[in-house]
Amino acid sequence: MYKSNTTLFKIDRILDELLINARQSIREIAKKCKTYRQKVWRKIKKMEENGTIWGYTAVVNEEKIGWKLFIVLMKMKPLTKEQVEMQINRHRKDVPGKLAVRLIDAYYINGTYDWIIIFAAKDWATARKYYDNIRKEYEEYLLEKPEMVDIIFSTIRWGKVNPEIEKLYEFVSP
Repeated sequence: MYKSNTTLFKIDRILDELLINARQSIREIAKKCKTYRQKVWRKIKKMEENGTIWGYTAVVNEEKIGWKLFIVLMKMKPLTKEQVEMQINRHRKDVPGKLAVRLIDAYYINGTYDWIIIFAAKDWATARKYYDNIRKEYEEYLLEKPEMVDIIFSTIRWGKVNPEIEKLYEFVSP
């Protein structure tokens, strides 16, 4: 039992290190986890193969490239096989990309809303086209009109603290 807890601890530490900086070397991760490079490499490889790690990505500050972040909140009828197929096909066909938006996250959730979609677009007009596309595509499955809001400021994204988090003070009322 102790060995499996130790193994879980090392996997958690390896994942933590990858989340902090996925570009750091296997050697650096091994040193921080107080283990061997080969062991870290094998554990990472296994997590990639079994889908624990989906991939690696850059966290982009859309403001720096003149884009904005948006969220669409949707209340829908119970999920059906047809909805799942539509969702899969939309991603395979890269519908967001064809509508000039970058899909950041999409979540099927339990709560007030059923879906949360986070995306980036160069402007409100482009975001609105994407929103309208979603609304029309899923119209028969919606319980009410989806809500779209723009994100004013990201403090944490994909586990990374915004390096310009102090800018949050700019939103404080005088």
